[in-house]
Amino acid sequence: MNFLGFIGMFTMERQVEPSPGFIVRPIAAIFGYVIDFLFNIVYAIGPAHSLGITIILMTIIFRALMMPLSIKSQKSMMRMRELKPELDKIEAKYGKSKDPEIVKKMNAEKTALIAKNDANPLKSCFPMLLQMPLFIGLNFIMRQAFLYISTLRNVYHELAVAIQQVPGYLDIINPIARPLIPDSIIQNNLEAHRLVQYGGQTLEQAREQIGDVISLDIPADLSRVIHLFSAENWAYIQESIPAYYWAVINDLNMHRQSIEHFLGLNLVDSSSFSWPTIMVPLLVGVTMLCSSWLMQQRTADPNADEKAKLQQRIMLIVMPVFIAAITFGMPVGVGLFWITSQVFQIAQDIGLNIKDGVPIRLPFIKKAD
Repeated sequence: MNFLGFIGMFTMERQVEPSPGFIVRPIAAIFGYVIDFLFNIVYAIGPAHSLGITIILMTIIFRALMMPLSIKSQKSMMRMRELKPELDKIEAKYGKSKDPEIVKKMNAEKTALIAKNDANPLKSCFPMLLQMPLFIGLNFIMRQAFLYISTLRNVYHELAVAIQQVPGYLDIINPIARPLIPDSIIQNNLEAHRLVQYGGQTLEQAREQIGDVISLDIPADLSRVIHLFSAENWAYIQESIPAYYWAVINDLNMHRQSIEHFLGLNLVDSSSFSWPTIMVPLLVGVTMLCSSWLMQQRTADPNADEKAKLQQRIMLIVMPVFIAAITFGMPVGVGLFWITSQVFQIAQDIGLNIKDGVPIRLPFIKKAD
């Protein structure tokens, strides 16, 4: 993604994402197949809210498969806490010498102790790292969900065909569609009609020279433009066509919305500072804060000095704020994935804490004397 594309992620307008590139493409393809498979099952049971239910179901399955590794990583962190007195003794044994050989021996002894007790601190990062491919792939998929979900693609196709049945539909669609037409469609038309050599043109020049030759008469291309229509665009179409045609189009559009909406939110729209989508990043931050707090109850060293405790508190806050911040501008469906993932983690940590007898306290509520 180029710089302008990155900045565009944080605007309130829906945009067609450029090609995912050789790194994201296989990730999006793999998870696209998984989402399509699960979606068809959910849709067969009930079409309403099927995209949101699919994301929740996929997240639960993913986290359930990850659970053994997540528990193992927490146990590794707890072993590190238990080994701290021994590690401190090793450091005291070698003193504060900066001699390379002495430092090398000290590190070797500490590494051997950690390996012997299977307490690799890097294991704590594995669960988070394993979620990142799904996070990245889902971000791209949700920007163009209908391209990856076959049933939803059929709904968009039927909607495009219904619009094309309207007499003079191009005159109605062109004014609102032209600014939204993806670069790929323009390039395909330039090549197909040999109007200009695209390589020597800026996008603005290409749009001017292409004239009225666009692919809105092709259902697949019209679908990609429909995907970007706002409520104002649909209102304009309703006002511009006979009621008979609008009845058919509106039924299909309502069916599309019933699939893409969940709890009143459009999952393919981007989160923003406006209500109600602002709730998504906020819930991401809150659920991750609770999850991090519960994990610290199990893994934090109660005998740590004040400096170490301050670092723990900072990390407790910084990571949820960071994840919540990057969720702004991403599709709401990505936020739903992250919220579901953290709720799963919270339930897992509560269960482990109860099992191990670890007291559960609310964040920032001091323990009573």
